[in-house]
Amino acid sequence: MNVPTGVTGPFALPDVTLVQPAERSTPHATVAVRGDRIAALATDPRSPADQVLEKYRGAYLVPGLVDMHTHLAPGNPLHVNEASLLVHLAHGVTAIRDAGDSDGTAGPTARRAMAQGHPGPRLSTAGTFVTRGRTRWPNSLQMAGSGQADDIVARIADAGNHWIKSYEGLDPEDIAALVAAADKRGLGVIGHVPSQLRHEQALLPDTQHFFGVPDPADLSADTVVCRATDWQNVDRRRLDEVVRNSLKHGLAHTPTVVATEMLLSYHDYQKAKSAPATALLPPLYANQLWHPTRGFPVYRNLDAARLARVARTLDQKLRLIADLHAAGVRLHLGTDSPQPFTVPGAALHTEMDLFARAGIAPARVWQLATRGNAEVLGPALGEPDLGLLRAGAPADLLVYRDDPTTATRPGDGLLAVVSRGTLYPHEQLDSAVAAHQARLRRLPARLLGRAGATLALRSTSFDF
Repeated sequence: MNVPTGVTGPFALPDVTLVQPAERSTPHATVAVRGDRIAALATDPRSPADQVLEKYRGAYLVPGLVDMHTHLAPGNPLHVNEASLLVHLAHGVTAIRDAGDSDGTAGPTARRAMAQGHPGPRLSTAGTFVTRGRTRWPNSLQMAGSGQADDIVARIADAGNHWIKSYEGLDPEDIAALVAAADKRGLGVIGHVPSQLRHEQALLPDTQHFFGVPDPADLSADTVVCRATDWQNVDRRRLDEVVRNSLKHGLAHTPTVVATEMLLSYHDYQKAKSAPATALLPPLYANQLWHPTRGFPVYRNLDAARLARVARTLDQKLRLIADLHAAGVRLHLGTDSPQPFTVPGAALHTEMDLFARAGIAPARVWQLATRGNAEVLGPALGEPDLGLLRAGAPADLLVYRDDPTTATRPGDGLLAVVSRGTLYPHEQLDSAVAAHQARLRRLPARLLGRAGATLALRSTSFDF
């Protein structure tokens, strides 16, 4: 398996410009990295007695990107997780929040791979889905009442997770009990507003996907597609209510609007299937799982009327992002990858561009995607300085030819990624990703992937 080795410390990046997005730029600095830390910052262009990486003299350094909503693949013989971890890094994503492990093997598989030296982003996990009634994923805990909250939170925390994933069927009392129990254990709560509730009834500390914005009565079916796009009765008054209640109760949002935009790929499945980003994942995704008539049932046969609704809803979501941001509500950038055509890493770049389309200045989008996300994820990982450019902070950095924060195109001019103190030249990451692509497209891997996808589609209910 192709594993990039990178450059390990101690090393120094001489005469660089430090860019803390939307805050400050510090030119002519020298950055020393030792172990997994930024050891020193100096405005003196003379370098310390470390290995000096002259190749990057004059470059720009920004904190690594953070994706606040991903789903890693279950453990499998194809080593899909290892490939996905590399794809994240190749796009400058140095930390991720896995927002739910479908069968309980994804998080442990990723951690094991990284413990064995495979490069990957820092990983913060929710692990189990907490639900009531219908179990939609094998890795779920049933909550029969609010009195179970302490035991459920303890089980999830003791398994090494950092977040509680509040899911479907729960009532407001259940959610409040989970929040209280999680707070006692130092865990955060994220999740779906259950389909029978409105946003202001659930009061989730971090609502995913803007669920709960439409009235439950407006949903044509209890599926993620309908919940994401049945916004036909969402008007200015409703958007104002969501902003007001978010402010009143201190609620955050992780909109994952890229997952909505990528549904529009079904206008031209063949084009989307052959897109460069799609090729970063194993063929089983585009060929089987995302197929418009044979893939996940919930995404099958999206007709012109539904896709037109997707486009209208996307515009409304961008307006809501703009309103929430203007009001000072906390927003997190996440992707929900790998939903259809939302490819790890690449999808976060698109999410950043969507935030800019909502009217948020590029430098501010960069701030949200780096320090803004990191100041929430970092403490969960025991890294409160994650996302900061200062001595003692984690050495998770992106090295650019020019200042990238003037636009939202994080792939342009990326020279290297520093992850946990190891510097990976971008061409080395690209080479490793290409090797995984070639491996996953060989006939044995394609046949194994096809068999696995078929089994998944037969054995798990994906019609929600």
